[in-house]
Amino acid sequence: MRFRTARREGFALAVALAAIVIIGSLIGIAFFASTQQYRIGRNTVLQARALTAAENGLYSTVSSSGWNPGWNTPAGPGVLSRTVSTLSDGSLDSVVVTALPNGTYSIVSIGQSGPRAGAQGRRRVGALVSLSIPTISLLGALTTRGALKLGGSSQISGTDYTVPLWGCPSTTAVLPGVALPDSTQISYSGCKNCIAGSPPVNQSSAAAADSTYNQFGDLNWTQLVAAATVSLGTGGTFTGIAPQDTTVGGVVQCNKHPASNWGDPLRTLASTPGVYPCANYFPVIYSGGDLHITGGAGQGILLVNGNLIIDGGFQFFGPVIIQGSFTTQGTGGHINGGVMASNVNLDQSVVLGNAVINYSSCAITRALNASATPQFAKGRSWTELY
Repeated sequence: MRFRTARREGFALAVALAAIVIIGSLIGIAFFASTQQYRIGRNTVLQARALTAAENGLYSTVSSSGWNPGWNTPAGPGVLSRTVSTLSDGSLDSVVVTALPNGTYSIVSIGQSGPRAGAQGRRRVGALVSLSIPTISLLGALTTRGALKLGGSSQISGTDYTVPLWGCPSTTAVLPGVALPDSTQISYSGCKNCIAGSPPVNQSSAAAADSTYNQFGDLNWTQLVAAATVSLGTGGTFTGIAPQDTTVGGVVQCNKHPASNWGDPLRTLASTPGVYPCANYFPVIYSGGDLHITGGAGQGILLVNGNLIIDGGFQFFGPVIIQGSFTTQGTGGHINGGVMASNVNLDQSVVLGNAVINYSSCAITRALNASATPQFAKGRSWTELY
């Protein structure tokens, strides 16, 4: 009697095929997982680089070297600038600066990383920026701590001068012509009715206070000096102060490098756009010692850590702050804005010749606004938009 045995042909083949399928699946899963891990890591790097580029564009724009002082006095709300720059790792940041109606600014920075044909990272951040503007509270068209001598045909007026060429609105503001601690310290030499204002002379103890000449809102003298864009070294004699225009690629630009360029107050961009680019240049000028200016014209904020002498018909538009004494001679000079002479050594300031000092809120406001520095709005300095 024969017994049948079970036939198992092909069992090894089936096991082998199943093993191959299982191993292949495991390899596929591992490959898929590693690929996904690689993509996640790559995308994380690209997004981090894009965010770094976006932040770089934001902070670079608000920095002292990146901020354009011309944005401080925009004609009205609207886009002021669109820039694109490349970082060292090849990332791009695109920045748009927009002036808002309330005197603040919107800055939107878009960072992009990665090749154009491959995966890319993109981040967009925005911030609100306001201006930190110095505050100069004038006690009079001329404020001085020491004695004052007036003579010749000089004039000092506290009536607000509107600078007609600039299109300033008319005002009825009137300051004292002269403010000083002791009104008996004014002497006259030949000039009659040479001080105008309300009152013409203001005897004020504030004119003797150090803070009057060293504290300007949130900024002090040292901080204001640090913001200077034109340095005259230790001072000396300077002649021919005048704007410097240059043409680059067929476009007329203001050459801000020469120390003799203090803006262009006698011409205006409004009447001839693009022709007089220095009309909107209001530098902060600092002299570390005694300064003598002969002829020319300038605008901005003039800081003198010593005595100031002007003659030759020099004209200046904006506040003048002097730690020493103030003297005009010969054909004198014309200051439209205001003069503050600390007279730390109680020297006598002398205003002779045909010198004119006019209080001008317009000149002061434009100079201070133009010299303002940007600061992020309080709270979180920036926020991601997407």
